[in-house]
Amino acid sequence: MILNILGARGPYPAKGEPTSGYLLMTKEANILIECGSGVLTRLLNFISFDDISFIICSHLHADHTSDLGVLRYYLASRGKEIDLYIPSEPKEEYNLIRKGVYRVKEIENNMEIEIGNLSIKFLEGQHPYKSFAVRIEENGKVFGFSGDTGFKEELIEFFKEADLLLLNAAYTDKEVEKIESEKRFHLSPKQAAEIAKKANAKLLVLTHLKPECNEKEHFMSAKEVFENIVLGTNMEVIEF
Repeated sequence: MILNILGARGPYPAKGEPTSGYLLMTKEANILIECGSGVLTRLLNFISFDDISFIICSHLHADHTSDLGVLRYYLASRGKEIDLYIPSEPKEEYNLIRKGVYRVKEIENNMEIEIGNLSIKFLEGQHPYKSFAVRIEENGKVFGFSGDTGFKEELIEFFKEADLLLLNAAYTDKEVEKIESEKRFHLSPKQAAEIAKKANAKLLVLTHLKPECNEKEHFMSAKEVFENIVLGTNMEVIEF
């Protein structure tokens, strides 16, 4: 598998850096995971729009979906449609996205699908919008992505033995301590590292970083808990 990081910022872009977007290239498919602001122009460095096999969006916040509207223009101009896996809520956003070129497949908690040699599983996270973590397996390789979520014990088992674990780390460690547990809608670097360690992941990639975050502090904080870690903002292509 190859992970191409198209955007690792959130909830808004940094100069020259899009919000959430990742191209996972497997032997079976080219999977666009998240389609945030500015992602499509980065995608073209790797494949054409025609080469996208299907799309998964963990939830319907704009920093994860805004370029879907732009991709719609391209697909419509060529009379094409594409499968899009998204949650069915909130209804207003869902109804806006599902019109036209997207063959929408609604994501549900604990849903499992098989596409060729790919096994894809979903687990609902903790977020104001319904949001899902994703686990993708192919020929013994495992990719895990948190989407936007606070800490949940279930994530550890869900991501067991992941070769690459892509986790949001929008909060700082100090920020997360000040928020009531049920209102924590993202992870901190240490929380992400704890999940990776307990899940026995091989590599942790931190993403969804605020443009103003202190990346060195983020990195060092996570590294106190888990050794093999990189920042999504510092990487473009990871083969695993």
